[in-house]
Amino acid sequence: MKKFLTLDSKAIEGQNISYSIFGEGDIDLVIEMGLGAVAGEWWHIAAQLSKQFTVLLYERGRNISKARSPRNIAEELHALLMKLPCKSKVTFLAHSQGGLYAQQFARMYPNMVRGIVFVDPLSANDNTYKSVFLTAQEQKKSGFNKSENLVIMRKLASCHLGFVIKLIMRKAPPFYYYNQFSPEAKKYILDELTKVELHDAALEEYRIAHEEKEICQLKEKGNFPQIPIVLITHGSEFEIKEIMEFCQTTKEFAEKVEELWQSLMQGYLTFSEQSVLLRASNSGHYIHLTDFEVIKLALLRI
Repeated sequence: MKKFLTLDSKAIEGQNISYSIFGEGDIDLVIEMGLGAVAGEWWHIAAQLSKQFTVLLYERGRNISKARSPRNIAEELHALLMKLPCKSKVTFLAHSQGGLYAQQFARMYPNMVRGIVFVDPLSANDNTYKSVFLTAQEQKKSGFNKSENLVIMRKLASCHLGFVIKLIMRKAPPFYYYNQFSPEAKKYILDELTKVELHDAALEEYRIAHEEKEICQLKEKGNFPQIPIVLITHGSEFEIKEIMEFCQTTKEFAEKVEELWQSLMQGYLTFSEQSVLLRASNSGHYIHLTDFEVIKLALLRI
């Protein structure tokens, strides 16, 4: 197993991609992280999963001269896998916006995918549903738009105010949900969050993930292969409390937002006849940090 801090790099499709392999033999599990996430957030999870799988944990490319579209990201991952020990089908463990990229990969390379565990995934229908069910003012209050915080972080990083970023992030996700990161992981996460290119790439990923021409083919079943899907969603009662606390909203509005979010995510269940829904009742969006047991259960289902 590679040491946590040994993140090798390869030039892939014009990108410099960092990755680590946990376990021995051919890769059979790929972790597709959420928006703006870095590998340190997942090191301890990949290490635990390496008891049953050979895990690829990688960070998506940050060169925004090439569009950060789901198609390009899937092509880059495919090119990386072709250079690594990966002779069998892989299972995806895809969190949040990583869900878009995992399903894009499955559509483009169906013969390479055994199944997908979607963990609170972003839906390609995100824009459509929000515009239909929420007013512009409600959208702003809902906390759905992730770009605002990214813009702030990007400005701080560009002004070389990394120490401010580190002060803020010590009390924000992922640290808000998990305080047992190793010192190496904690340092890695905080250091990466001070880099302008990380926030540039995340902003581009988020923008394109809401651009109709780039995501229209990801909205419906279409050419999605008949593979096992396990969808893990957060607990509604837990999330309603968080929406009320962090967005300073009424319970009625928080319930409306949560109902919308759940309906968006559960659209993934229509992609395959081999779909299963699991609920992480005591977790919010960072299920992988707060309920690892449900992650293991989902992978066993695949």
